[in-house]
Amino acid sequence: MERQVEDYIHDLSDLELLEYTRTATHLPEALEFAQVELAERHLAPNRLTDLEKQLQQRAKERQELALAIANEPLNWEWRIACFLCGLYLAIPFLLFVPAWHRFRDEGADRRYKEMWVSVVIGFCLQPILVLAHIPPWCWIKDLF
Repeated sequence: MERQVEDYIHDLSDLELLEYTRTATHLPEALEFAQVELAERHLAPNRLTDLEKQLQQRAKERQELALAIANEPLNWEWRIACFLCGLYLAIPFLLFVPAWHRFRDEGADRRYKEMWVSVVIGFCLQPILVLAHIPPWCWIKDLF
């Protein structure tokens, strides 16, 4: 294992070290070293209990933050832009694909869904406007 990783683990606080040992995404060698480091610190049982409570509190706060991000609505500017993209046969929506991927990756489920809803509404409105002989560029031009 690299010396930098050992130094990093050695410099962690007790709480951070305990959290590090509970994370399965680290290399097995790094986890072993972290567990040895934790054992060498000779933490009292009541201290470990306090650290466990703090870890549970951190996990709860992370869950609440993830839930808040997932439930955050898409702002009106984005909705209008996505609607207009759908209105023009969704071709301009290609410009918004990176943002759409970012929302999905961040877990912003509501924003992700609302982008699609706005595009679909605009896309479904296009045939209605065509049947009514109202080209979309006419009424958009009149707005400005």
